[in-house]
Amino acid sequence: MVLLVATNAFAGSQVTATHAALATTSPAATQIGLRVLKTGGNAIDAAVAVSFALAVLEPKSTGLGGGGFLTYFDAESGGVWTLDFREAAPAAAKKPASSGVLAAGVPGFVAGLDAMHARFGSRPWRELVAPAQNLAKDDLARTLLRLAEQGSHDFYDGELAGKIVEAVRAGGGSFSFRDLRDYKPIWRAPVRIAFRGADIYTVAPPAAGGMVIGSILKIVNGLDLSRPNYVHLLTEAERRAAADRDKFLADPAVRVPMRDLLSDERAALWRASIDPNRVTPTSTLTDPGAINAPSGHTTHVSIADVHGNVVSLTTSLGDEEANGFTVPGTGIVLNTAMNDFSTAPTVPNSIAGGNRPASPLSPTIVLRGGKPVLAIGTSGGATISTTIAQILLDVLVFNRPLAAAIAAPRWSQQAIPEEIAYEKERAPKATIDALFALGHGLRARDSIGDVQAVSIDGGKLLAISDPRHGGAAGGY
Repeated sequence: MVLLVATNAFAGSQVTATHAALATTSPAATQIGLRVLKTGGNAIDAAVAVSFALAVLEPKSTGLGGGGFLTYFDAESGGVWTLDFREAAPAAAKKPASSGVLAAGVPGFVAGLDAMHARFGSRPWRELVAPAQNLAKDDLARTLLRLAEQGSHDFYDGELAGKIVEAVRAGGGSFSFRDLRDYKPIWRAPVRIAFRGADIYTVAPPAAGGMVIGSILKIVNGLDLSRPNYVHLLTEAERRAAADRDKFLADPAVRVPMRDLLSDERAALWRASIDPNRVTPTSTLTDPGAINAPSGHTTHVSIADVHGNVVSLTTSLGDEEANGFTVPGTGIVLNTAMNDFSTAPTVPNSIAGGNRPASPLSPTIVLRGGKPVLAIGTSGGATISTTIAQILLDVLVFNRPLAAAIAAPRWSQQAIPEEIAYEKERAPKATIDALFALGHGLRARDSIGDVQAVSIDGGKLLAISDPRHGGAAGGY
């Protein structure tokens, strides 16, 4: 792969820089973010401008009607912050729905961008919305103009709110003005995972990042990771992490026992249940110890600015197999987040008014000695956490260059279904044959994930956009 330098942004590229750098899923959005950074904006300013731009450029992946999560390193305080602006269930919601107006949770996208900008941004809100407004046409352009002039308030308690509620009610949905007015993004404590001399920070429930990534890393940390059985051990660890995710992950209004789930003791018990020479079917797994108690339409942005601030931001509209509802006259496509609640009323991830469904989104920042060294995230639905965990293992355990770790074949075991998903054009045949011999089922996919990452090494920044897709890195 060619190493691209300076201010350009090319699809599937790498860029080295000395001041600021970013990687997004769109070359045009990368250029917008780069322009913000070069004209005095900070990482949060760039993230806001890029996110609004992506709402126009990638309307099937993200948008005003969606939600997301932020992980942020603030250089001034040296602290890591996480913001949950996941969609929430309307008060009147009774059961999950897979598509259409009933599948929509109360959107958090606009409120989330406003909250991060209010706390950490430096440039005027209108200035950051303007590039997206210039890209948009017809209905969505008018909506963005109104948001630029009136602020996020209009989306939740103004003219736009009225249009959303009217359209949802006409379509048989359950949104109310109160649902929109009551929605608030939540600043939550990040999950910190200490691993091989690094501190990995990611998002807490209802996001899956901390639970799944931490569990995978802790389980494999005590195993012999020498090949050829590395992929077998890795995917068996993924299977067990996914089993815990499916059983325990929920809105934190329902207690999620994170301390127990990420304890060394639980990891050791799960580790001991792995047969190095044979697959363990998910149906035969039993909980290894007492717990005190539970997709695809996505984009990710990684940014490092000249001040040392770092953004890892993932936003989404929901399940790639579902169809969102479009609010007439606005260009706003609503999310399908209600599809992420469980249909079983007795499990933690069940519907209750105001609750936020479990989410696979996992924006992550890695620190060494209190300084950020990596911002990373990806799309990919349930495979998000396994993708990030594999790259972290490659970088932190095997000392592979970040570009090589991102380009490496990906493997994802989600407990159910039993098969390992793998990339058919990248996975070595010898590894596939060895996994079959150990009893694994395998399922080929064209690709897994779309990673956007920025690494920081002293005064050098390296931004990488996954070569699998058409994103872009930029920097100066």
